[in-house]
Amino acid sequence: MMLERACALALVAVVVLPGTGSATAAAGRVLAVGPGARYATPQAAADVVRPGDTVAIAAGTYPGGLTIRTDGTPRRPITFTGVGGPAVITGAGGPDGLLAVGNHSWQRFLNLAVSGSRGFGAHANGGHDLEFGGFTVDGSRDGGLVLVGTSRVSVHSCDIHGTNARGTSADHEALSIASGSRDVEVRHCRVHDNGEEGIDVKYTDHARVKIHDNVVTDNRGPNIYVDSATSVDVYNNVVSGAENSTKAGIALAVEDYSTTRRLAEVRVFNNVSTGNAQAGLSLWVESTGTMSDVQIVNNTFAGNRLGAVVIDADRFRGHNVLRNNIFAEGPVDTGPFISDHNMTGDPGFADPAGGDFHLTAGSPAVDAGSPRLAPAFDLDGTPRPAGAGHDVGAYELGGTTTRPGLGLRRPGCAGRS
Repeated sequence: MMLERACALALVAVVVLPGTGSATAAAGRVLAVGPGARYATPQAAADVVRPGDTVAIAAGTYPGGLTIRTDGTPRRPITFTGVGGPAVITGAGGPDGLLAVGNHSWQRFLNLAVSGSRGFGAHANGGHDLEFGGFTVDGSRDGGLVLVGTSRVSVHSCDIHGTNARGTSADHEALSIASGSRDVEVRHCRVHDNGEEGIDVKYTDHARVKIHDNVVTDNRGPNIYVDSATSVDVYNNVVSGAENSTKAGIALAVEDYSTTRRLAEVRVFNNVSTGNAQAGLSLWVESTGTMSDVQIVNNTFAGNRLGAVVIDADRFRGHNVLRNNIFAEGPVDTGPFISDHNMTGDPGFADPAGGDFHLTAGSPAVDAGSPRLAPAFDLDGTPRPAGAGHDVGAYELGGTTTRPGLGLRRPGCAGRS
C-alpha cells in the first residue's frame, strides 16, 4: 500500500468551503485509487466513502463515470482529488452527468477531469457547499458543468471546453448556474470553444452570483450571459470571439422561458469585451419583460462587429447607468440609461491589434472618469484611482497591482450616483 501511504502524507484535511468561514475539517481516511491501490476506480472508493474522507485518485484515465451517493457534513466534507497529474474520468455520461453529483452536499472535486460525455459533463441538482477547483470538462454533447438549484458553490481555476457538441439542441450551457442556484462564485476559469453560451446565469431571483477574473472566449455565444436573474456581478473578465452573428460578448436578457420576466441588480464592470460577432454587450428582451437597476461601469469595448453596446429592450425601471466605459467602435445609442463619462474611439490603447487594451500615458481616458459607482480596483487589481482621478475603461494607468480579497461579497464602490 505504498501509494496509499504516499497519498495520505501528501494530503492535508484542512479545507474551507463557501459559507463555512475558516473552520478546520476533522481529518478522515484517505482512500487511494489507482494501479496498486486498494481501489481500482473512483466509483469503488465513492461507494464506501464517509464524511471527512479524501478519495485520492492517481493520475490516469478511469472509465465508467462517477456517481456521488454520500453527503459530507459541515466540518467533514468529502474530497475527491487528483494526485500526481491529471485524473480523467470517462464514460457515457447522460442526463445525470459523467460526474453525477445529484443533490449531495459538502463535496469537493479538485484536480479532476471529465471527458467525452454523451450527456452532461458534471451535473449537480439541489446540493450545497460544493467546490470545483482545477476541474476540467473536456467535451460533452450537452452542458459542461451544470448547477441547478444549488447553493454556496465555488468554481475556480477550471477549464471548460468542447461542450454542447449537439449545438443549439443541447441542454444547458458550458457552465450553467440555473433555476434557483444561489451564492455561486466563478473565478479564474477558462471557458472556451464551446457550442453554446460560455457562462450562463439564469432564472434565479436573489442569485448573489459573482463571475470574475475569467477568460471566456470563442464560444458560440454569448460568452457570458445573464438571463432573467437578479443580484449578479460580472467583473474583471476578458471575453472575446463570440462566434454567432447574433451573439454578444456579454449579454443581459429576459427570455420567454422565464416565469418572472425580470432582470435586476446586475453590475457589469472592469471587463474587456472584444472581437465578438455581434456587440461587446447587448441587452435583449425576447417579447415581454423588465430590466431594472443595471450598472455598466468602467468596461472596455473594442473591435466588436456590431458596436460596443446594443440595447434591444424598451421596458426599464429603477436606476440604470452607463458610465466610465470606452466605446472604441463608435457612438452608442444609450436609450433609457443615465450615460456619462464614456469615451468614444481609441483613447490610446497600448497594443489593440495584440489584444492589449491598457491605457498609455497621455491618453484622454486617464483621470477622465467619474468616482460615482466606480469600482475600487481595475481589471488588474490596481486600486482606483491611481492618479488625480478615475480612469475610463477597464484599466487604471499606474499604481501598484494588488488583488483585493474577493470572496462571496460585493466589492466596494466609491459612491452612489
